[in-house]
Amino acid sequence: MKKVLFSLTALALCAMMFTSCKKDKDNDDKEESKISELSATVNDGSFKTSTAAFLSSSSADNTGTSKLSQIFSSTEGSTTIAGTEKGKQLAITIKGTTTGTYNLSVGANTTVNKALIELLSGGTIQDVIKDAIDVETNAMIIYRTVGQTEGSNDYWFSTKASVSFDNSLVLYATGTFTADMRNKSGDTFSITDGKFKVFGK
Repeated sequence: MKKVLFSLTALALCAMMFTSCKKDKDNDDKEESKISELSATVNDGSFKTSTAAFLSSSSADNTGTSKLSQIFSSTEGSTTIAGTEKGKQLAITIKGTTTGTYNLSVGANTTVNKALIELLSGGTIQDVIKDAIDVETNAMIIYRTVGQTEGSNDYWFSTKASVSFDNSLVLYATGTFTADMRNKSGDTFSITDGKFKVFGK
C-alpha cells in the first residue's frame, strides 16, 4: 500500500513539474513572439506598446500643413514610427526613408534652438529651423497625451535626438533612439533606452 501511495505521489509531483515548466515555456514564447514593439523610459514611467507601426512617404506626400510636416518635407521623403499606449502617444519622425542614423542637433545654435522651442510651443517660425545651415533637423521625437497639440504642457518634443533606423527588410523596421525632451513650460527629461521593431509600408 505504501508503494502504491508513493507511486501516486511521485506521479502527481511529476505532473505538477511538467505543467509548471510548460507554463514557463509558454510565457517565454509569448514574450519572444512580440514582433511589433515600441518602448522607452519616459518622464511618467515606462512606455511600451505592441500597437505600433511605421509609415514612409515620398516627398510628394509631404504636403501637409502641420508644423512637423513642413520641417520634414524633403526630396528624400520622410518616415514616422508611432505607437499608442494608455492614452499616450510616442512618435518618431525622420527626414528620409532608408536605413541610417538621423539626428536632431540644435543645441549649439541658440537662435535655432529658441526658434524650435517657440515653434513646438505653438509658434509659427518654422522657416528659421528649416533653412538653418549649421544644424541638423533630420529627426524629431514627440511624446504626448493623445489629442494634445503644440503649445500644450503635455506635448513633449526633442531638442536633441538620434535615431538609428534599419528597414532593410522593407516592410519591417528596427532601431534605437535617444532624445533630450522638453515641453512648453521648460520641463525636461531624457530618453536613453528607446527601441522599436515595427511593421509598416
